[in-house]
Amino acid sequence: MEELEELFEKVKEKKPLDFLSQFIAPHLIGEEWADIRKAILLMMATRNDGAQRMRLHTLLWGAAGTGKSELLLALQEIFGGIIVNAEHTSKVGLVGDARGGMTAGLLADYDENLVLLDELDKMSGKDMTGLLQAMEEGAYTIVKGKHRERFKAEVRVVATANNINKITKPLLDRFDFIFKVKTMPREERAKGVKTIVENFFGENTKMGINVLREYLKWIDDGTAYIKEEDTPVVINMLKKYILLTKTAIDEVSYRNLELSILRIAYAMAKLEKKNISTHHVEEAIIFKDRMLRRLVGEIEK
Repeated sequence: MEELEELFEKVKEKKPLDFLSQFIAPHLIGEEWADIRKAILLMMATRNDGAQRMRLHTLLWGAAGTGKSELLLALQEIFGGIIVNAEHTSKVGLVGDARGGMTAGLLADYDENLVLLDELDKMSGKDMTGLLQAMEEGAYTIVKGKHRERFKAEVRVVATANNINKITKPLLDRFDFIFKVKTMPREERAKGVKTIVENFFGENTKMGINVLREYLKWIDDGTAYIKEEDTPVVINMLKKYILLTKTAIDEVSYRNLELSILRIAYAMAKLEKKNISTHHVEEAIIFKDRMLRRLVGEIEK
């Protein structure tokens, strides 16, 4: 146990977000994957907090064959996430229904789990509405006549989609991280072959995954607070960002900007087993802005 504690302290010194994220699907090559791995790690850092407002969600979109489903398989292996094909949920009931009595649906079954939704853009409107509720509130409601029943579904969601335009805007707004993944040019693929082969056969990745899992257990019971004297500084930082950024944020809701930045800062602090500092907020602003800048650029193409 003492050896593990020493190891984890060394990980803290290495900046856990950079060091540990490299073990999440390292065989996926491309400039966007470094931030995707970090987003997933930040999601998992707060997995047992039980605080609705701290949960983070991630969406990957792009053409088939870009590695989206590969990531879901990796997350299933590393974190025990549950893969659900969104196109087929209407047959089994993601949110259930009221026919023949109240049926909870799959989301209630997956309460407190990491849910990996493949092909979100093919999901029915009813299931999108229920998913939106679960992602935001950690529960959803089924109504039958005068009867209403609420089902707990505190899930963290990683979803994939081919066409982002087929996902409702309110549901898109619930994803803190949205990344466009692309097929790489041949030259870039050739450069990545060494990394792919080494990670496919290498033991270092397996050891790294074990360290990642154990480290997340180590920080599970912790929480992060902010000093009262830092609150005015954080307020000014967010104000300056909103007023000065050149990123198109006018259509981004406060839930997906200001509150998302605070959730990311919290996750960064917890990952380091520290309280929230202005540095964490600054890092969260930079991370979120970089993601939004890429997203706006891809949507405008």
